[in-house]
Amino acid sequence: MSNTSNRSKSFAPLALLSMTLGGFLWGQSSADENPVTKGPVLKTPAEERIYADISYLASDDLKGRAAETPGLKLAADFIAKRFGELGLQTDLFDGKPFQYFEVTGEPGASPETNQLALTKPDGTKLPLALSDDFQPQAIGTNGKFDAPLVFAGYGISANEENFKYDDYEGLDVQGKAVLVIRKQPKPATDTGPFSGTQPSQYAFFTSKESNAAKHGAAALILINDAASEKDNPGVLLPVSGAGNNPEGDKIPTFFVSRSMAEAWLKEAGKSLSELEAAIDEKLQPQSFEMTGWSASGQSDVTRRKIPSMNVLGLLPGQGDLAQEYVVVGAHFDHVGMGGAGSLAPGTFAIHNGADDNASGTVGLLETARRIVEMSKEAPADKPRRSILFMTFSAEELGLIGSEYYVNHPRFDLAQTVAMLNLDMVGRISENILTVYGTGTAKEFDDLLTRSNEKQGFDIKRQPEGVGPSDHQSFFLKGIPVYHFFSGFHPDYHRPSDDFEKINVEGISKISDMVVFLTDHIAHNPVRPTFLRSGSNKVRLGVRIKQGEQGVVVERVMPGGWAKKAGVEPNDRILKIGDSEISNREEMDQALQAYKPGDDLEVQVQRDQEMIVLKSQIGT
Repeated sequence: MSNTSNRSKSFAPLALLSMTLGGFLWGQSSADENPVTKGPVLKTPAEERIYADISYLASDDLKGRAAETPGLKLAADFIAKRFGELGLQTDLFDGKPFQYFEVTGEPGASPETNQLALTKPDGTKLPLALSDDFQPQAIGTNGKFDAPLVFAGYGISANEENFKYDDYEGLDVQGKAVLVIRKQPKPATDTGPFSGTQPSQYAFFTSKESNAAKHGAAALILINDAASEKDNPGVLLPVSGAGNNPEGDKIPTFFVSRSMAEAWLKEAGKSLSELEAAIDEKLQPQSFEMTGWSASGQSDVTRRKIPSMNVLGLLPGQGDLAQEYVVVGAHFDHVGMGGAGSLAPGTFAIHNGADDNASGTVGLLETARRIVEMSKEAPADKPRRSILFMTFSAEELGLIGSEYYVNHPRFDLAQTVAMLNLDMVGRISENILTVYGTGTAKEFDDLLTRSNEKQGFDIKRQPEGVGPSDHQSFFLKGIPVYHFFSGFHPDYHRPSDDFEKINVEGISKISDMVVFLTDHIAHNPVRPTFLRSGSNKVRLGVRIKQGEQGVVVERVMPGGWAKKAGVEPNDRILKIGDSEISNREEMDQALQAYKPGDDLEVQVQRDQEMIVLKSQIGT
């Protein structure tokens, strides 16, 4: 993909330059007027509208529509203008169509408020430099401390039926800072929880942090074990490297370079490598108080609030059902210049997100236009229920926009009778369309069949209402849902997801289907009958990265097992129960052995750590 704007700007006049199609005047673009480059053959005015809109939303001018970027605001303004031109009611939030909310950004730390220093027995103070010598860890809590320093080995307290090992035994750490080695002992024996190649639960950062807090420590200072240092010499964990959940009993937590800790212990008359070797050989703690040494500092990990917004437009209903609502939704954000959300590692380039999800956004706009036209052509047959067209942002960060709406609804959520979601509908291939949610209402399967009589899609029906898009937020509130999806492809979350590759005719046909379904639900005097369990399948509640070797989490969905258990993006799923996992099929097969209400244990690799996560499967 070219990162220059000439290509993308060339379509903007088609999208926005005073074009009258079907009696609607479309607004004017700020883009320069350039000759139109080669694109798909557009057979109808509807296809021209769709292509015009998507060529703007997925243009380089919007730079990938990421959170807290001018491109996201340009997209929101574009959608709001379209809603207004269609005659939808947009004075929904203080006279505007924007529902504002905040997104929590990645944790960060500034040198002004994050300090760490050691004081030697002779009173010499050794200040450490943020990022070079230490990093505060988001897994801990913020706060100041000034306390004596104690070496506590691996920071493990294992008390099992046939095995006992406790780095804190006989050690008073109340109100003291504890220096702890990463991971766990590496004994020569094949018995006990430390044997084998996989780490035990005691090796996890969360275990070490909670154990230190349980013993009354004032702060935790982590250092690399010898093996981790050999693999990545001198590398510090980033602020979120040990985890990103400061809830529970927590203390200020830091990660310090191993070379510094070696120097401190040497001056205290000890050798770090010899201490490790002794623990491994004897499986006996080597903890001791570093007499005369103290540590002081402050952890102040910040989680910046990022402003974002949903954009809403309302077509009011008429009659006794006007206070009931049908929602048609699509997210309009994407991953910007790449980064953590990209599947092109190390690439810093515009990810235009034509299919994900400019396609769903323009499909929603076309759906709105057609329903408005139908209402104008036959005013007496205007929908009885109100139709709320809603575009969400922060979907790529974990369905945040839609989750915010269902928890802060503009209209009574109990009166929202259905939600239809469009996400990645621009790559119809071999006439295949996947539709989720067919089992979330008693009527939905048959109704979908009727809606497809004219379109003739090969529909892959998925009964469940949970899944990695905004329909899930509504389903979890007891609202029947449809979710339309044309499938993954090699350009997903990569810079190559451009508008030239979009199947415009496919979007138009899907819009026809959504119009039929929305119109039927809005007119039917009987609201859809919600079914809680659209599927008995157990799912983790994650989106898996496409094109990655193994099973790597791209996104954790709210309300699912993974969110409750503490799964994080970029975790690599290694085992489910006793089943080893190397691909999506093995994961699905392993989950078939479980049912709602069962306890589930999943092992993941997070950076270089192996972590076992446990929680009950929701019912």
